Amino acid sequence: MSVSLSAEWLRFAEEYQKTHGLSSRSEVIQLALKKLREWELAEGYRQMARDYAEHPDPLLDLEFDETVEQIDRG
Repeated sequence: MSVSLSAEWLRFAEEYQKTHGLSSRSEVIQLALKKLREWELAEGYRQMARDYAEHPDPLLDLEFDETVEQIDRG
């Protein structure tokens, strides 16, 4: 795979590589993608928490025994 970067981003990647002791620019890109994936996952959890705050699930707020009773009642 090849990646095209503007001169500005290439300079940033090279500087980041040097200052963080990474072995290659590819390692810089891999680290950036890993951080992006972690950020997306965290954002998904934040959105889930916002959705739950707006529309709580009553089954999740019950104790386990109460939940089982509601399920049994249909």
